[in-house]
Parts: sequence; structure tokens; C-alpha cells
Amino acid sequence: MRFACRNIVVLLVIAFVFTVTSAWAARPGYRYVLSSGLFLLPDNAQSVDWAVVNNSPTVQTFRVTVYRGNIGALKTAVPPGSLDFTLEPGFTTHNANSVCTGCPFEVGFYYEVVLETNNLEVMPTVIVWPGFFGIAIPGTTILPGNFVQIQ
Repeated sequence: MRFACRNIVVLLVIAFVFTVTSAWAARPGYRYVLSSGLFLLPDNAQSVDWAVVNNSPTVQTFRVTVYRGNIGALKTAVPPGSLDFTLEPGFTTHNANSVCTGCPFEVGFYYEVVLETNNLEVMPTVIVWPGFFGIAIPGTTILPGNFVQIQ
């Protein structure tokens, strides 16, 4: 009887360790997840640009994903999907995509920009352009302080 009880305890410990290590491995790779919240595009939008600056004193890795908020359905990532970056201190990166029927962005849909990072000094911005160059449509810029930590 003692042998059976000991074996059951050993099996339970092994199962517990397996469960904990599996859950640990399944955890997201980033400590913080920041969201722009949902935003719409004005009629004169031609491009949506997001940019990230690394204001930390060290090299940082992070991921940016843009989602379309589908009313009554699960949000979906827009092309090109999640993008992973490694950025030197003080450097900036960005990605701009067109707004048109069949493009990654279309007028009339909600969008959300999500940044996953291990350092809150990695700061995102979203800007909507009336053309294909860096001029913002007034009122469309989402600054780093407007992003909300959701994890």
C-alpha cells in the first residue's frame, strides 16, 4: 500500500511539473502589451503609418501587429501580419500601408495597433496620412501616451 501511495505522489508531482513548465513555455514572449484602442479612418486617408522609437539605453526587441476590429466577430491581423523588430537605442522604425478597397486598410473599418515589448521605453505612435508621405491628417495621431497597457 505504501508503495502504491508513493507512486501516486510521484506521478502527481511529475504531472504538476509538466503542467507548470508547459504553461510557462506557452506564456507570451513579452512582458507588456500596449494597444492603441480602436480607431476609424477619415475619408481622405491614403496611408496608415505606425512608428516606434527605442528610448531605452539598450537594444530592444518588440512585435507590432495591426488588427481589423470586425463587428460581431474576432479581430483579425491585417497584412503583413505581426512584425518582429530589434532596434538600437535612439533608433526609430515604422511601417506604412495604403488605404483602399482590398488594401490592408479600408475606410469604414475599425483598426487597432498592438505593441508587445519588454520595455516601456519602446514607444509607439500611429499617424494617418492624406497621401503617401509623412504629413498627418489633423486629429488622427495616436501618441505613445494614448496607448493603453492591456497586459
